[in-house]
Amino acid sequence: MGQELGFFFLYLVGCLAAGELIYQNFLIGLIFLSGYPFVRKAAKKQREGREDTKRAVQFKDALISIKASLEAGYSMENAVLMAVEDLSCIYPKDCFIRGEMERVGRAIANSVPVEEAFGNFAKRSGLEDAQSFAEIYRTAKKSGGDLLRVVSSSVTVITDKTELKKEIQTILTAKRMECRIMKLIPPGMILYFRLFSPGYLDILYGGVLGHLLMTVLLVAYLFLVWLMERITGIEI
Repeated sequence: MGQELGFFFLYLVGCLAAGELIYQNFLIGLIFLSGYPFVRKAAKKQREGREDTKRAVQFKDALISIKASLEAGYSMENAVLMAVEDLSCIYPKDCFIRGEMERVGRAIANSVPVEEAFGNFAKRSGLEDAQSFAEIYRTAKKSGGDLLRVVSSSVTVITDKTELKKEIQTILTAKRMECRIMKLIPPGMILYFRLFSPGYLDILYGGVLGHLLMTVLLVAYLFLVWLMERITGIEI
């Protein structure tokens, strides 16, 4: 609730500032409040995307630990328990992956099949990699194949895919930072002229034609902002 109010307050301040910069009238900025649901939805989607990436990396670390234990001769059940111990050395107690892997370990200790325990984990977390791992393990177990080889192979594929996603995400993060700087340039220029060259932009604030031109420029600016968000917001 506090986070929601904080975001709304920042958006309100931005609207008022936009009204002053574009129309030299704070109150006109209140019109921009109509766009709050769309901005909030976009911000929520970005936050969820970052959270999913973080959880995928954590799950990758859990799989690496499980793979190492299997190669050392542990059973799958014991490998999961060993992964819980390994993760406790990497992540804090309240971390997502620690809580979920502990839950998977408890389920296995209560005679829940490994594939079902991971399937339930995938449903709770929404992680595609967890669902893939559960299905691969279930298929290998039913077919009576070499579980160690199948699990090791699937862990390697999931790990490589997660690392690739992480690298792409790093590149996109850098581009998003560049876009943020580009977004600040137009309002920054207006603010600069308003502060250091008083009267230079009066023609844009003094009549219907000036207001119309500023509105057209605002629409073009918002379109470019939307376009940049679309380009840098591609799903991996």
